[in-house]
Amino acid sequence: MKSIPLPKLNRTSISVIAAMVVIVILAAIVFAVVSLQAQAPSNTALVRRGDISAAVNATGKVRAKKAARLSLPMSGIVQGIVKMEGDDVNPGDVILSLRADDTARRVRQAELNLQSRQLDLARGKSSPRDEDIEIARASLRKATIAVAAAEASYNANPSTQNDAAREITRADLDIARANFNRVTNGLSKEEIEALQNAVVSAQLDLESAKTALAQTKLTAPFTSTVTEITVREGELVGGFTPLASVADLNALEIAAEIDEIDVANVKVGQTVEVRFDAFPGERFTGKLTRLFPASTSQRGSTVYSAVVDFDRRDFAVRLGMGANLKILTVEKKGVLVVPNRALKNVGTRKAVRVVAPGEPRDAFVEVGVTDGNETEIISGVNEGDQILVQ
Repeated sequence: MKSIPLPKLNRTSISVIAAMVVIVILAAIVFAVVSLQAQAPSNTALVRRGDISAAVNATGKVRAKKAARLSLPMSGIVQGIVKMEGDDVNPGDVILSLRADDTARRVRQAELNLQSRQLDLARGKSSPRDEDIEIARASLRKATIAVAAAEASYNANPSTQNDAAREITRADLDIARANFNRVTNGLSKEEIEALQNAVVSAQLDLESAKTALAQTKLTAPFTSTVTEITVREGELVGGFTPLASVADLNALEIAAEIDEIDVANVKVGQTVEVRFDAFPGERFTGKLTRLFPASTSQRGSTVYSAVVDFDRRDFAVRLGMGANLKILTVEKKGVLVVPNRALKNVGTRKAVRVVAPGEPRDAFVEVGVTDGNETEIISGVNEGDQILVQ
């Protein structure tokens, strides 16, 4: 049999044949992928391991850990304002003062009175001076002579008038004799005690006057910054009227409000994610440090107050800034999770539809924490299972 010679292929023909082969292979791959996609429904998800947390949302405002509204217990006219808003103050620094003419006068009078009482006590305790003894002796001698003269007049003419004069001179003699004895012998114990009590009373009067004078000056109670002055110079203010406010701006915290629906899951020590409207996109870390036991009413809702410490880093966080808080009540890592849309209720239990591996089947599952999008699976399915998502 005669063989038929094959045509010789040039380089162009070979290139065309190779391109056709590549196209056929690519078409086969695409067909296979499409076939697989047709077999695996698009509304499925894999049971996977991941981190999940439950959180409570709340709002709050920045405040100073240490702050005070200051007032004075007495009324008066504002004489001068020494410190203004934004000024730093140390303990005892005067912020403002009231007119103090009357109280300063009281202090001076109390000082003079104390000096007098102290002099009286010093004289009472000291030895009698010679001149005082001579004066007392002379008074005693004069009284004695007067009594003798009165007695003589009465004896010569025992009238009612002379009898009265005699009694008067006798009383004067008793006084002169007692004065002479006191000068020569010194004061009695009771008299010394009376003078000492007078000194103590004068000291108390002076302290009271100085306290009243000090109460005309409003001073800083601790190292802080003046945040508000509510009066002006020359203004008449009443006692215990708030005059100024101070705060320690180096230590800030957030006063939070937690709704009664969420408060059962909140505990002291939980981590808090803090976001401020003033710093979009920035997240700050914090911790819940206090949870108040009693509730308050805010805009018709029952809320519980809480305190959150936070790290403001290098940001200029200011008093009164609003904060959005995310309190992490539960946080778990490396647990099985599925989308919430994969779960369905079967009576009082939860179940998922497992489509692979193996034949499709319904599996009851025990669930744990949910963050609103995904739920922890404690048991019932395995990692890698393919489940149907509703």
